[in-house]
Amino acid sequence: VPVIPANASRQSAHPATAHGTAAGVDCTAIAGPATIAPRWVVLTVTWANSLGSGLLWSGVPFVTELQYGFTKGENLLLALAESIIYVLVALGSGPILRRFAGRGLTPRTALMTIFTAQLVASGVALTGMWGVVIASCVFSAVGATLWPIMESYVSSGQHGGNMRRSIGIFNVTWMSATGAALLLMAPVIAFGHASHTLLVLAPISLLSIFLLRWFPARPAAHPPEHAHTHIAPQYAYLLRATRFVIPTSYIFISVIGPVMPFILRDLAIADGLKTPIASVWMFARMLTVVILAQLTFWHGRWSTLAVGISLLAGGFACIVLATDVSMLMIGLTMFGAGHGILYYAGLYYAMAVGGADVDAGGRFEALIGVGYVIGPVAGMLAGGTQAQLVGATWAAALLGIAPAIMPWLAWRRRLRTEQRAHA
Repeated sequence: VPVIPANASRQSAHPATAHGTAAGVDCTAIAGPATIAPRWVVLTVTWANSLGSGLLWSGVPFVTELQYGFTKGENLLLALAESIIYVLVALGSGPILRRFAGRGLTPRTALMTIFTAQLVASGVALTGMWGVVIASCVFSAVGATLWPIMESYVSSGQHGGNMRRSIGIFNVTWMSATGAALLLMAPVIAFGHASHTLLVLAPISLLSIFLLRWFPARPAAHPPEHAHTHIAPQYAYLLRATRFVIPTSYIFISVIGPVMPFILRDLAIADGLKTPIASVWMFARMLTVVILAQLTFWHGRWSTLAVGISLLAGGFACIVLATDVSMLMIGLTMFGAGHGILYYAGLYYAMAVGGADVDAGGRFEALIGVGYVIGPVAGMLAGGTQAQLVGATWAAALLGIAPAIMPWLAWRRRLRTEQRAHA
């Protein structure tokens, strides 16, 4: 699940990445030999298992709707269960790993356990409806533990420009994989065996277990960071704002996944084309991040966040209220671009601020989890019409994003104070 950890700005610790350090695990503190894992190995494991993340959060709703006749409410309820499990495991896995570190548990052995559980769950998914439900919950728990550890391997032994390049490649890797997951589902769904798509996690798990031979027992510690270059004073305020904006953006994402199969069904989209169309917003997000990484005009601008929020909320409305495929495609593109802007802005400010004082990783992950939980709840509480679904989701998002105004007001007060001082 793509998030930006609160401790991302501490470049001497864990950087901002797609999957975060939700568990608060300092993997470099767990006993074992420390070397740097080859980049190709880390990225291969990342891409392969991000296929699984794409299947969980965006693919499973198609499986349950097409093969088991789930209603929109049932899909939202399953998404809610997955989200609650993700948050609980993410917050608890750090203390568990630290507790057992003295008993020989290293990040590498933890990964072995995670991939084995994922392998077993992929087989359980073939046993029927409840098998898919149970497997989905296991996949959610797996992701909550997997990504904080993988993030540590991505950034291990690096700092500054090298670390930023690694993180950039890491983000494009996982973003491309989540979209690819829906593309790869299409032929299987077209043949009427939607649940068989979850079997892909079996070879993914086996491949990941094999590649662990190149992983050190624990990630290498980060070398001392060079002094941070000067940053614009508003960056710290923008970073504080993104701590509310980004979790709120996941309210929209946690709703769009479960309801997407029904939107496409109402538009009479052929089964074999549903998941490729649904993947459009993911590739739009990836392209947006790639473009923003090459540009600088948006740095330090509050309007960038406003544009991202507007595109995300507007795109969501276009998707849910779409009356034809062209309106749907416009909405998907807006939605992906909006989330890409918000995600990368948060990533950039977290990396730029450097030693800024930020919330603890567990607290920020709880905020991300609240976004994932609130979305399905808002969807289930909404009335039966699409317009009511948009209204309920917008209302929930507005409550979540309102605190982001406070850093902006604080920045405006600082500007006025400085202007009076120089008058």
